[in-house]
Amino acid sequence: MALDYNHPIDIIEDIDLRHFEENYLIPQKPVILRGLLKGTKAYDEWNFEYFKRVAGDLTIGVFENREEDLDKTMKVPHRKMKFADYLDLIATTPTDLRIHLWNIFKDCPQLMDDFEFPPINTTFLKGFPYMFFGGQGSVARMHQDIDMSNVFLTQFEGKRRVVLFAPEYSHLLYRYPLNVHTGVNVVKPDYERFPGLNYVKGYECEIKHGDTLFMPGEYWHYIEYTEGGFGMSLRSLNPHLSKRFRGLMNISVRQAVDWSMRKAMGDGWFEAKQKIADRRANAAIRKATKKESELIPQ
Repeated sequence: MALDYNHPIDIIEDIDLRHFEENYLIPQKPVILRGLLKGTKAYDEWNFEYFKRVAGDLTIGVFENREEDLDKTMKVPHRKMKFADYLDLIATTPTDLRIHLWNIFKDCPQLMDDFEFPPINTTFLKGFPYMFFGGQGSVARMHQDIDMSNVFLTQFEGKRRVVLFAPEYSHLLYRYPLNVHTGVNVVKPDYERFPGLNYVKGYECEIKHGDTLFMPGEYWHYIEYTEGGFGMSLRSLNPHLSKRFRGLMNISVRQAVDWSMRKAMGDGWFEAKQKIADRRANAAIRKATKKESELIPQ
């Protein structure tokens, strides 16, 4: 049995609020909303040259594809450079340099006039739009968003490949306790080290100009820039109060405990978390195996 992320993902145009809520938001099901921001300046004009004119003089922090500290969120950029130079680089050259979770709208508030929050959700977190930029070959390793908010990820330039897994597979994906990361590589899966991967099923899709991928809160996601480009994420509150509470606990309690234990135990804490993740995965494997055997006709 091989890693399966070939579930079909719906692609829809001209969806209304009620249809979206009933079929995707409430059941927390991914969907590609094609042309969601059509008719806005962002949809028509946002490209590399536009951002060079608007923000090219800014100095920005960029991140590399590094696999150390697999259980940590990357918060400190690996280097800094002029934004215009960075845009020229990703427009012409494969590179692993990327920008993530950049609220460029604080530096360039006029960009907020370039789009409107689409009328398919009433709980958008309007103070937290973020931009993401990446060169061909750059990746965001698989993770969950810590606050468990829903994400509407719109692509404007280039293309991105996205792999998604539902939260029900967290143990089989070897989630580290107290945070939202895993040591699993979904591109080069190690089935011997991570046998739980034989029991997970996910989605794979490509998003290009004008596509908005709805990623439900708590979904695992891996993102790869197959072409240099950029996109924007709009966030909304999870419709389920239990997941909102879980996100709040992640930010206010679990993250703090995790950092405290890391400080106190050093590498020993990461080794302990790996062992916990392995035990949980083995228990989930036994459960999945039992369920499969029950489905086999006797």
